[in-house]
Amino acid sequence: SNLRLLRFHQHSENGQYRPSLFEAMPCLLKKLLAIVALCTMTALSEDPLVLDDACVPGDGSCGLELLQLRAASKLVAQDCPESQLVGKWADEDALGFKTITVKLDVQAPANSASCDFVNADLIMPSYLGPPVHYQVTMAPTEDGKYKVKYYNALANLPYSHEGEFDPKTQLLTEDLGHPMPGGTETVLKFFKSSE
Repeated sequence: SNLRLLRFHQHSENGQYRPSLFEAMPCLLKKLLAIVALCTMTALSEDPLVLDDACVPGDGSCGLELLQLRAASKLVAQDCPESQLVGKWADEDALGFKTITVKLDVQAPANSASCDFVNADLIMPSYLGPPVHYQVTMAPTEDGKYKVKYYNALANLPYSHEGEFDPKTQLLTEDLGHPMPGGTETVLKFFKSSE
């Protein structure tokens, strides 16, 4: 009855063939699946290996896209050492003050952005000052660590601080160059925070 009607070919007013809804379903389904796959790949692009099971055997376009995502993720790991810093960091009892925590929030680079630096925000108690925005870069050293540069381009007089990152101990430092008023230390010592 209704299914039978869907199977009949339809012709437009100018006499050209137009597929019925039933005939168009495979095409529509394929487009829908492509949209779902694109959304899934976008959502999971940080870990393209998770997508292995999503590809249909024989679907060359899915395999090609998966290979491209894998290659891009390997380039980020090799060409963007700063990606190791992405996340939340904290220095408790910072700069010689008891009970003062200074935080560093390092954002991931945008997927389409080159990795010249990562953005980070230094957050301290408001009575010590407002948050500070940094552009963070890293360069490898001979001992397997990284030299870190924190550049504040938004300050009235742009400045930078140096620090170090040790991938083995996951210790990230920033040398402020001078103690804060009432403080005794000049180096912030950050560890990854669960917060």
